[in-house]
Amino acid sequence: MAETEDAWTAENEKEWKEQIAALFSRRLQEALTQYGDPLTVGNRLGDVLRSVESEAVQMIVPRAVRKRASKQNLPHWEEILKDETMLVDLRDIGTSIANTLRPQAGNTFTKWIASVLNLTFDQQRIPLRCVTKGKVKSDLSERLVVHGAEGRRTVDYKPDMDIVVVHLPTSMPLAILSAKTTLAERVMQTITWKRYKDQLPQNVRNVRLYLVTAWWTS
Repeated sequence: MAETEDAWTAENEKEWKEQIAALFSRRLQEALTQYGDPLTVGNRLGDVLRSVESEAVQMIVPRAVRKRASKQNLPHWEEILKDETMLVDLRDIGTSIANTLRPQAGNTFTKWIASVLNLTFDQQRIPLRCVTKGKVKSDLSERLVVHGAEGRRTVDYKPDMDIVVVHLPTSMPLAILSAKTTLAERVMQTITWKRYKDQLPQNVRNVRLYLVTAWWTS
């Protein structure tokens, strides 16, 4: 990451956190004053949050730019930040990029894992095949259901079944691989695998479960 200490200091960060906290606190207080009844405000919190979006964007986008932009490009970004209409564009562009990169990276990582393992199986003449779609995978996945109290919202922590390793001579699934580019993302789906294994067919309940991640620290 490019060094930007001169553009954004620890003191800047502290001041920004105080300002953004004050913004949200002020907007909540304004809503309480406007509606009077706290329960009414509670039912309108989504609207209250949306009402502060424009002001929040004007604070969050410049902070992101000044924290992340390289020193050589920062002067160009500062010119852009002078136009408040550009701030919303920057927010929307950043969201679009992130929303595209995440699934693209995840899908590619899964396909790469399957390809590398299949090449290894072929080279070593092991009668296994990694599949990312097809009947074996769909049949297993359909057996995993989310149970919840009727009428209540259920948080779906159903684990991902990204790759299934199949024994070719018998078409039996031997292993399930959950691929994560980062352990910070939906890792609970992998953690909850144990309670879902009992839903699998009796003859495959001993299937091995693996977590494969691209996440590392340096």
